[in-house]
Amino acid sequence: MKITIFIICLALFINIGLSAQNKKSITVKAGTRIIDYFPVSERYRYPDFTDGKVIFKNGKIIPGKLNYNLLSGEMQFIQLADTLSLSNTKDLKSIVIAQDTFYCHNGYLEIIHSGKLNVYLKQAIVIKDIQKEGAYGTINRSAASESYGYVLTSGNTVNLIVREDMVLQNTAEYFYSTPENDFIRFSKKNIINVLPGKGDDIRNYLKSNKVDFESREDLLRLADFVSNLLP
Repeated sequence: MKITIFIICLALFINIGLSAQNKKSITVKAGTRIIDYFPVSERYRYPDFTDGKVIFKNGKIIPGKLNYNLLSGEMQFIQLADTLSLSNTKDLKSIVIAQDTFYCHNGYLEIIHSGKLNVYLKQAIVIKDIQKEGAYGTINRSAASESYGYVLTSGNTVNLIVREDMVLQNTAEYFYSTPENDFIRFSKKNIINVLPGKGDDIRNYLKSNKVDFESREDLLRLADFVSNLLP
């Protein structure tokens, strides 16, 4: 019994630790490069460039060594000795790396649940705050969108020396799709309206089950429930 309790507590501790690690913030100091704060292990989805293939809407398939750069938001590949980024994303149907499949929709979404209700994960390192030095050495904080209006979307950006302190964070967003609709933000409001006439069933599930819409495990369980309601 004691061993079982210890294992459960250890698992909870690890999950909490991983969650905190994924959401930790990094402050990039003025006069330094963003890329220098993120080692390769934190910059990429996979430890190494991995065998995969790029599938185009016209049916063309190109194999290669691929990896998803969380920092720049780009899907990259190895060509000879160079690391290059995919362009013309409007022509892409999907990208497969190892056993994982990605779709392009305002960034790259990785499918994490297949069925009548597909669930997708969008991971990215984004600017959460910009800290400008104010009068008498004070710090003025402003939303990133007010000062920059972009996330980190190119290798050139992450190599630049920043002029102000920036706070960056690894974020995770979830989306779902049905046979009729693609890539909808996985929120309480949206999932209740996913199927006409079944809103009450989903509301009752949400009342009986505490669902954190930032929790992968909670959303996958909810997706299983909703999938059973779909025709």
